[in-house]
Amino acid sequence: MKDRTIYIVQFITLSFVWILAVSITWWFIHLVIVASELKDAQTASISISILAVTIFWILAGVLSYVFFGLHRNAKAGA
Repeated sequence: MKDRTIYIVQFITLSFVWILAVSITWWFIHLVIVASELKDAQTASISISILAVTIFWILAGVLSYVFFGLHRNAKAGA
């Protein structure tokens, strides 16, 4: 029962990380659209979003890789 609880908590954490990554991506897309509509300088919005979105997607991908890799190895070893 304890292993199942740990798995569920890890899966919920992984889900929150992906929700965060998608939400930040959507938010930066919205910022670029608003900057375009207001005829504002888009360089800051675009440059910050390229860096931030890339970092969040890479972190979410690495976390997913580790999560599924650990559980695949646990199933193979069992």
